[in-house]
Formats: sequence, C-alpha cells, structure tokens
Amino acid sequence: MDHDLITHADLPLTGWTARLHYDGDRPDRLVVGPLGGSPLTHSLLAATGSDRGQSVLGAHHVRLARPFGPSAVGTVTLAYGVLGNAPVEVVLLRHRHWRPARVQRVRPVVLADRVWWVEQAGHYDEVRATVSGRTTVRLV
Repeated sequence: MDHDLITHADLPLTGWTARLHYDGDRPDRLVVGPLGGSPLTHSLLAATGSDRGQSVLGAHHVRLARPFGPSAVGTVTLAYGVLGNAPVEVVLLRHRHWRPARVQRVRPVVLADRVWWVEQAGHYDEVRATVSGRTTVRLV
C-alpha cells in the first residue's frame, strides 16, 4: 500500500522540501531534498526519536545559485531530526582550529508534531540537538 502524504514544508532559503508520509495513523517516513534533485528517505521508528537515536537525522550544506543578503551569503546549513516527548533545542556551531568561532541557536520548524527542521544562512560545522537533557551531535 502506498503511503499518503500528510504534510510538507518548503524551506525558504534553500528551496528544499520535506514530506512526511504515514502508514496508518502514524508518520513512518520522511522524504527530503532539493526541488528537482534526488530525494533522501529516512524511516521513522515507532518509538520517539530521542529514545532511538533519531534526534538528528541529517545535516547538509547547500550552495545557493546566487548569494543573497547584505553580506552575500552563498551557503546555507540545514538540519532535521525527530521530536521526542519534549521540545528540542537546536544549536549550530562553526569551528576554527583554535576555538569555536560562532554559536547560533535556531528555532526549529515542526512538521506534524513529529519532525523538526532548521535552516540558517552561513557555513556551520556541527549541529547539536538537545531533548530532555540528552544532546545529540552531528557533524555537517
């Protein structure tokens, strides 16, 4: 049986889309990717993501065709993961050899109370998602 589309989001900076599909009454698959590009599919476990290591599913750098803004940003960092039973706090970090150069707290967009998304202008090296005191780190 095909999974029906229950919700989707288009990210304004990158143009990537996120589509959440379900099997029965629960979302079981997340499909993400650029318009016209190859999509990435992630299976969502039945238990909450934070309990099963799905707090951060993916993180990517996206080069923009044309830089935008006053500082001519040419790269956007995006990340996504599964929500647990508590709100998620997401921090993006950029490192230099001698120190962390920039720390940016970002507010996630939530799809169907199941998946979170963030996108931030700039090139970041690390994503940290904290849910209920447990932090998951993913390098970009």
